[in-house]
Amino acid sequence: MEKPTSPGATSIATAPAKPETPNRWRFRRGERTGLIVALCALVGFGINLEVRTALRRTPMTDLGVFACAANAVRGTNNLYTVTDWHGWHYQYPPALAILFAPLAHPAPAHVPVLAPGEPRTAANTPWGFAIASPGHNFYGLHTDNLRFFFIVAAWYWISVGLIVFSAHALACVLEGTSLRTPPPEAPEQRKLWWARRLWPLLVCAVSLGTELSRGQVDVLMLAAIALGLYLTTTAREITAGMCLSFPATVKLFPPFLLLYPIWRRRWRMTLGIAAGLTFALVILPVVTLGPQRTKELYQLWGEVLAKPALGHGSDTSRAHELTGMNATDNQSLLVFIHNWRFHNVPRATRPTEAAPGERYAVYVVGTLMLAGIGVVMGLRRRDTPRELQLICGLLIGLAFVVSPIVHNFYYLVLLPLIAALIDYGLSRDARRATVSTLWLALITFMAVDVLARTPALGPWLRDLGLPVLSLIALMAAAVMVLREPRGASPARA
Repeated sequence: MEKPTSPGATSIATAPAKPETPNRWRFRRGERTGLIVALCALVGFGINLEVRTALRRTPMTDLGVFACAANAVRGTNNLYTVTDWHGWHYQYPPALAILFAPLAHPAPAHVPVLAPGEPRTAANTPWGFAIASPGHNFYGLHTDNLRFFFIVAAWYWISVGLIVFSAHALACVLEGTSLRTPPPEAPEQRKLWWARRLWPLLVCAVSLGTELSRGQVDVLMLAAIALGLYLTTTAREITAGMCLSFPATVKLFPPFLLLYPIWRRRWRMTLGIAAGLTFALVILPVVTLGPQRTKELYQLWGEVLAKPALGHGSDTSRAHELTGMNATDNQSLLVFIHNWRFHNVPRATRPTEAAPGERYAVYVVGTLMLAGIGVVMGLRRRDTPRELQLICGLLIGLAFVVSPIVHNFYYLVLLPLIAALIDYGLSRDARRATVSTLWLALITFMAVDVLARTPALGPWLRDLGLPVLSLIALMAAAVMVLREPRGASPARA
């Protein structure tokens, strides 16, 4: 076996190296101070989140969608007809709502009908709905919002834990170490240890913050991918395949990531993927909801979401929430083409449906990009850990490019790709020209991610499609790294 030349160049077939230091986690004084500051910042963010959600008269969060759908699983209501306080619907396959059962919340009560001309006030309007006095948004903690207060807190800290786990697991893949291995004692290696965990989070900080503030579930997909990649490097391929299949059961993204084990002829991982898909999409709903109810739910889901998202069907009930071209700040290639086609038309008056030619253009671009990724992957059966993360990151990025619906904060799932690029940039055997290009791509991606959220500049940048362009630039940097010869590379001067 060829001896690796850098921490990111060990073979996947190689099990994680045994730690050379005792398996004891000890943080130094400066590290403890930083961790305490980070914890205080997270606590402050969580308090602000509660004020904006559970303690606010009208919660500013998407979490109610998942909580109300989970409550419908426990009762007899339909997952796809119940709504939260904003009138938003659950949009995903049933598995996620079933798994969300511990955080279930009853669907909001109907707002009482008032006499003509009577304003809505705190006395005649329940919590969760707006009143005529917009300045009185703070509601406080009462019996009717107490459960949601704890749901918000629980999901927030679960999400934080999933983010920390993902960053650590991906770094362990690149280092070839176990999740339990403590930081190295040597100063230089210790700095690299922290860099591999913190720098990727810094690049994705805005997307991660948006995810936490909105109570979204993309961190579940990130953690499943990170665990799947880690298990791949430890030769637990069936379990790894089950983990990698999970994102395809959560959101409606093209599951290009599932092509990796097929292309590499890793049949045990492929078996795990098939088992994971079967369990989440068929067995879990059938056991929980019954065969007939599961069939009805999938039929309705296909009519209200899957078909409209792909440009088929006639149901428009979700157009104003998700599937319409102008409904949200969608950053897919489809919307990029659509917006540029009507760039001289005000956004509010642009067509709400994509033309067939726009969809065909996306299919052509997606096919060409997938073929290009196949060429870069080559026909070898094994990848180094860094190559594994880069290739899987490219497949994830391609899913975001081709998917008809993508939001900025979904880009946090690109953490494996970003971590692998940073690992290459930190290695001593990296080529100067490639390193300069990838750092430029990372900085551009991060800058666009930040600026696209600003009130003044953000709408203009999103309308131009800069987020999807920055994603494609990041993918191009990954291709550059993968195209370099395996083995030793000239060190940077």
